[in-house]
Amino acid sequence: MQKFLEATGENRDAAIENALRQLGLDRDDVSVEVLDNGKKGIFGIGATPARVRVTYEAPDVAEKKPEPKLAPKAEKPAPKAEKPAPKPEKPAQKPQKLSITDEDDTPRLVKAAPADFVPEKLEVERPRRERSDRPHRERGDRPRRERRPREERPITPSVPKERELIPVSEECMKKAEELATSFIFGLMEKMGVEGQVTVLPQVECDQLRLELSGPDMGPIIGRRGDTLDAIQYLGSLVLNNALDEHVRLSVDTENYREKRSESLERLARKMAMKVVKSHRSMTLEPMNPYERRIIHAALQDFNGVTTYSTGTEPNRRVVIAPDGRQRH
Repeated sequence: MQKFLEATGENRDAAIENALRQLGLDRDDVSVEVLDNGKKGIFGIGATPARVRVTYEAPDVAEKKPEPKLAPKAEKPAPKAEKPAPKPEKPAQKPQKLSITDEDDTPRLVKAAPADFVPEKLEVERPRRERSDRPHRERGDRPRRERRPREERPITPSVPKERELIPVSEECMKKAEELATSFIFGLMEKMGVEGQVTVLPQVECDQLRLELSGPDMGPIIGRRGDTLDAIQYLGSLVLNNALDEHVRLSVDTENYREKRSESLERLARKMAMKVVKSHRSMTLEPMNPYERRIIHAALQDFNGVTTYSTGTEPNRRVVIAPDGRQRH
């Protein structure tokens, strides 16, 4: 039986040797057919290998027919093992709680109630009230109580009580006039203010009134009468230290005291109206005792407000507060 084998090489001889080497035969045992002599190319570019076909005699070998394969017997499937029925899962038990009964103090285990547990309402029988045999009266038939008229409470005046006047002797008063006049005149000279000091007629038995006059009394008055009040205070100290009897000194200039009194009264009424409308207390600026007395006296008969002083000197103030005990 002839068979053939194709082989390649750099040239024809190399292709034949490759074929013989593969077959393990000699040159005389085969016949060679050159299929392609090949090309060398230029510098190896475009070169193709030589290809030959070698024919040789192969011994005949009886081909064994494959035995028909018998189909395997179908084996009966083994009976499947029945799966055990799943056990019903037990609900997770909640932790048991300790409780103490009312009968004794021994702690006992009590199972927690399920989530969907709804406690039943306990019906407690209440004792029924026995109805009286009195006839039921309608609301309109009840007699109305007569309201008692509101008692008018007396309003305590906020003005301080009038002090008891102690008369001063004529000799002491004349001495007070000389001391006060000379002292205040000396202060005016030190301040560089030209003016005169005049003694006014006596109004109260223990009061000495002085009037200062001059071309420019502005420095004597000061801001809101502060300088004038200071002069009066210093003069009072001089008199009370030098005299055996108490003399009250009042110093005024250009009728400032009267103008200031009218201004304070207007301010008091204006602030009192605001307090009545807003129902809130209002505090005025710091004032000396003389000016505070003017505010208290101005609002003594004012309906719906009351006045009182708070703080310490020299920052003592007047407070105007709403008074619920209004007079009608």
